[in-house]
Amino acid sequence: MMNNKMGANESKESSGQGENGGASSSGYSWFSKAAVAAGAIAGLATAALAVAELVSGSTSLEEEKKTMKAPGRDERIYREDFERDPKSYFSGLRNK
Repeated sequence: MMNNKMGANESKESSGQGENGGASSSGYSWFSKAAVAAGAIAGLATAALAVAELVSGSTSLEEEKKTMKAPGRDERIYREDFERDPKSYFSGLRNK
């Protein structure tokens, strides 16, 4: 016959066993806690990346330059480059 009496310093909770002999049902398992922590870290990382993109801007300098149809060709060139030296552009066009 088994003695179910416990001493003054003993309890079912301190031994890690609940009433039905299994793990304590008062909290999550370590795996659940790890999954919640990983999800929180992933969420914070995603939010940080989004804020960083907003602050830095998503366009590069190349995307901000205006383009135009190249005179005498079927391609696009940067307007700034053409306006800086159109004479050079047309002399290069004739030499081809």
